[in-house]
Amino acid sequence: MLASLLVAAAVSLGYALCGVPNIELMTITIFVSGFLLGVGFGGLIGGLSAALYSMFNPMGAALPPLLAAQIVGFAVVGVFGGLVGPGVGRMRSRRMAVVCAAVLGFTLTLFYDLITNVGAFFVITGTREATDFLKFVIAGIMFMGVHILWNTGLFAVVLKPMLNVLSRYRGELF
Repeated sequence: MLASLLVAAAVSLGYALCGVPNIELMTITIFVSGFLLGVGFGGLIGGLSAALYSMFNPMGAALPPLLAAQIVGFAVVGVFGGLVGPGVGRMRSRRMAVVCAAVLGFTLTLFYDLITNVGAFFVITGTREATDFLKFVIAGIMFMGVHILWNTGLFAVVLKPMLNVLSRYRGELF
């Protein structure tokens, strides 16, 4: 039941900011879901959240290559929440936890953006030329940069305090 509520929270938070390009709260919500319920449920919550958000998006459903990339990208975020989240939650040094959280936000968002750029590239261009892909990524670098900066900052500021509060309940939920 909690996994369903976390999927609903991730999708709702996705829709809450869907009008602002590349500013979102789904990534951190899915990461925290993995922290709370472990690797398996984290991946499941990430994949289901991406699928529901993308298939019922008011701006239109994602086509299969992009949808698959979004599902894989968010599933990986949930898995990492289960794998790495507990370590960040146990860090005693606030400064080190902030740095680790920022690196996580940066790395996970970069991975997500790269994999979804591959999916979007096939949907939009229909070609498989590497030089065309490079042009495609360069054309969207500003949007990708905003997304990466947003999640890096969000993870740095919010993740450790959130994990501190939720760690009290993690044992009961896991």
